[in-house]
Amino acid sequence: MRRFAFTAFLVVLSAISVAQDKPQEAKPDKAEAKPTPTQDETPSVDAAALERVSNDIKYLASDELEGRGVETKGLAVAAEYIRDEFKKAGVKSGTSDGTYYQYFDVPLREKPIDVSKTSLKLVIDGKVAELNRGEDFQALTIGAAAEAFGEIVFVGYGITAPEFKYDDYAGIDVEGKVVLVLRREPKPDDEDIFDGGRTTTHSYVATKIAAARKAGAKAILFVNDAETTPDTAMEPNAFGGGGDGIPFIHITRETADQLIAASPIEAGDQKLATINDAETYINKEMKPCSQPLGKSSANINAMYKAQSVQAWNVIGVVEGEGPFADETVVVGAHYDHLGFGGYGSRRAGSSDVHNGADDNATGTAAVIELARRFAQAEKKPARRMVFIAFSGEERGLVGSAYYVENPTYALDKTVTMLNFDMIGNLRNNLANLGGVATGSGLQEVADAANEAVPVDVRIQRGSGGGSDHLNFLRKQIPVLFCNTGLTSLYHTPDDDYETLNMPGTVMVVDYCEKLLQGVVSLEKTPVFMPTQRRPRTRVFLGIGSRNTEGDEAEGLAITNVVADSPSAKAGLKVGDILQTIAGKKSTELRSVLSDKKPGDKITVGIIRDGESMELEVELAAPPRRNRRRRP
Repeated sequence: MRRFAFTAFLVVLSAISVAQDKPQEAKPDKAEAKPTPTQDETPSVDAAALERVSNDIKYLASDELEGRGVETKGLAVAAEYIRDEFKKAGVKSGTSDGTYYQYFDVPLREKPIDVSKTSLKLVIDGKVAELNRGEDFQALTIGAAAEAFGEIVFVGYGITAPEFKYDDYAGIDVEGKVVLVLRREPKPDDEDIFDGGRTTTHSYVATKIAAARKAGAKAILFVNDAETTPDTAMEPNAFGGGGDGIPFIHITRETADQLIAASPIEAGDQKLATINDAETYINKEMKPCSQPLGKSSANINAMYKAQSVQAWNVIGVVEGEGPFADETVVVGAHYDHLGFGGYGSRRAGSSDVHNGADDNATGTAAVIELARRFAQAEKKPARRMVFIAFSGEERGLVGSAYYVENPTYALDKTVTMLNFDMIGNLRNNLANLGGVATGSGLQEVADAANEAVPVDVRIQRGSGGGSDHLNFLRKQIPVLFCNTGLTSLYHTPDDDYETLNMPGTVMVVDYCEKLLQGVVSLEKTPVFMPTQRRPRTRVFLGIGSRNTEGDEAEGLAITNVVADSPSAKAGLKVGDILQTIAGKKSTELRSVLSDKKPGDKITVGIIRDGESMELEVELAAPPRRNRRRRP
């Protein structure tokens, strides 16, 4: 299940200041609450349906399918399985060529260095030095893929901050030149200057790139400050893959020393011969010491290989009958997962298969099972039903984004979209249904279905978490989003079939069958109703999260930590369970942040690997909303 912003939609996560993926708070609107049995007491379900759904999930979440990553052969095998199950059930192809497949490309986040075309040559005091990539330098994909040549100018931290009366670019000409920039920002001893020593947005890499571009620089040579792990070779994607702007090259402090030693920096009556001398001077005096390194120049070639893989949505259709037969109800779920780990995995460094039983073999099985039921029903539905298994969700909702731009059935006649993402862990007999406020009539059919099925459904007005339904919502199509919440197994190799509540999963499918019967039978076409936006907070926290209500560790599971954000600097990690914030429950995160200002410090309580701990977070101002740059 894709949780952070990302490709076109992952970028949403890079600027989040609150838990955007958390379903909106809403109380159930039901006539009477049902008993809430434990998982072991889940009411019985139809044995044949249980066997069908179990078999679907077992196969989709088997090692044979290699975690259904977009780069794996297992994804194609999964698509064939879904297509064949549609065919067996009498579900017709939903594509014009009859293949059931809608093809598209998925951009890969990892942009490998084009080794043959990436180099850094420095001319230092008339001598040419060709540096070794991975040892002396690394091209970072947040910068542009381009060639650049120019004289080198040291510009300190590369910061222009008029609010603090500090400007590394003041009085220095860098037009057409390569700037040597320190990481982070000045660290004054005097707490009354530069925001009292608090970290500001000027420390962000994206801010430094913007400042260098504005000043006319051709490229950046980036060197770690003394407090950062000195010279561990950076990964090319260390700060993300913005890929625009100017080339951005990380060099070692030793290399920076060679540059400065050849042209010592004059600062008052001092001569600064090392990067450490320059950094110490700026931190102590809070004065820039920018200067051309007159005997040095750089010749930069930074090239990356654009990577993408072909993927496909699997689309089936059950035609409707009657006066509303030309209207479409879409039922969808993503069938891709993380493959063998890597980006998105909460098990750092693991190359074990991530089977994604709950995320999202369960949702895929729900689409297959509902397609069977409606295709084999005695009476045709009153509206056309299009069943879609999306791919590329874990890479940024790519498959659903492609579908809404290239629909096989007209969007202006698509009246509702129901999305499943993780329905395999029904706890306390409670499932979640979001989106009822996005379309007229949806609240009533959701309530009616809730009365007809033993599962207890928390009906939420907001559209819920970041999954494929959001692309339909952006097209002003009413959406419904069904899930049973996050668990500690999310995005780990442990998300296997054996961990699921299978009777509970079938109960959720049963509920959604009743729900869909109500939607397709509505006497009036659902009308899209935009939900009210919440006001943007004044502070930046830098996490993405999902609620874990009903899990053994309730709270907000952190699914993304923005690089260099307040949360990252405080030590928060993906997989932590946020339980308290400023002494209040994590569910009050938004209201807590609404009263805070940049620079405020708050204590957060988390659970990490089963242990409770507290961390102090210093809040910052929200970064500028540039969707193509990351802090």
